[in-house]
Amino acid sequence: MTTQSEHYQKYRKLVEGKNINSQTLLATDFLNHFNEIHMLLGMIADMPDCLEDILEWETITYPDHFKYSVFQDKEIAIEAYSHSPAKYKKPFEKCVSKMDELLLNTISNAEIALKSDKLDLVNIIVGNYSPKMEKLIAACSAIINGVEVTAQQDVIDDYFDENETSAIDQNSIDDLFD
Repeated sequence: MTTQSEHYQKYRKLVEGKNINSQTLLATDFLNHFNEIHMLLGMIADMPDCLEDILEWETITYPDHFKYSVFQDKEIAIEAYSHSPAKYKKPFEKCVSKMDELLLNTISNAEIALKSDKLDLVNIIVGNYSPKMEKLIAACSAIINGVEVTAQQDVIDDYFDENETSAIDQNSIDDLFD
């Protein structure tokens, strides 16, 4: 009978020399899913026509990202993911969930503001979103690359603390459309 540890050791060897971290069994290629939309959101106030591309963005699971990607080692990336140690995989998944949530809210708010021709509000929305997303992408990258996750988790939690007051919240946005 093969133990979890034996599977982990097997996959650590299988990913050597590939763009998959041999410690975490995760690949930074997954972050491309977030980097592309992040770049588009950064341009939306100056290029409102990119809204159509932004609205096409959807959340995707790590395995599905690789299933549909051109990543050379996509099969091994999918297999290795299921053997990633929980000390990396759980914070990784939590960080991805926070990025998805932040993006979906930002996209929705930016769409409403753009359709109301409120470019100043779009700038505020994106200005509030950008540093949060950049921190989350950095935290997720650190997790993928095997950096201790405890400090990174603090960064993730800080941005989503229920007691935090942000520069603009949903009620403030709603008030602008009343």
